[in-house]
Amino acid sequence: MPQPVVNEPSAKAHGEESNLVVRIRRGDEAAFESLYLAHHDELWRFAYTYVRSREVAEELVQEVFLAVWGTRATWEVSTRVRAWLYASVRNLALNHLRHERVIARTIGVPGDAGFGARERASGWAQIEKMTMGAPPMDQQLALEAEELDAAIVQAIAELPERRRIAMTLRWRHDMSSLEIARVLRTTPESVRTLLVRARADLTALLERARH
Repeated sequence: MPQPVVNEPSAKAHGEESNLVVRIRRGDEAAFESLYLAHHDELWRFAYTYVRSREVAEELVQEVFLAVWGTRATWEVSTRVRAWLYASVRNLALNHLRHERVIARTIGVPGDAGFGARERASGWAQIEKMTMGAPPMDQQLALEAEELDAAIVQAIAELPERRRIAMTLRWRHDMSSLEIARVLRTTPESVRTLLVRARADLTALLERARH
């Protein structure tokens, strides 16, 4: 699968981010709104890959932004703002899943929050429809593209967790290895290894799906 070429953030971009953080810390609502609009949709899609629920994903993203605004006076960002937001959403999503597993064990419900393979595939398909570009003009090409897209999405969903997250952040969100490393709290070298293994897994999964 071809990978997007991602350039590391420029000094200018770092400066703009730092200025945005300073403005938000001072209570600038326009700066906060800019941050929200710039990142909400991609964070929602990322949260959805964990929780498989549109409503829960939205709640998690809202919680992150509410926390930013509520603690704005002391908000500290030691990494890039985007990586910080992704890491925060990931932490909340993992906490949510842990909570769901505790509830499932307590009441005796199987631990996958009630989602089977068909529901997961359906959810991913909805995300894909929201994020795909312009549809092909030819109906047959559109059908083939949809089938391939669904196969790729399903294959990514079957990857081991860290490989799935790394591939999702690279493929869906155009993050660099450094940014992904900050979200996963690891090194860029480890991320590159995860991506290599993820691509190998995807190739095998897609090959199996064709037969």
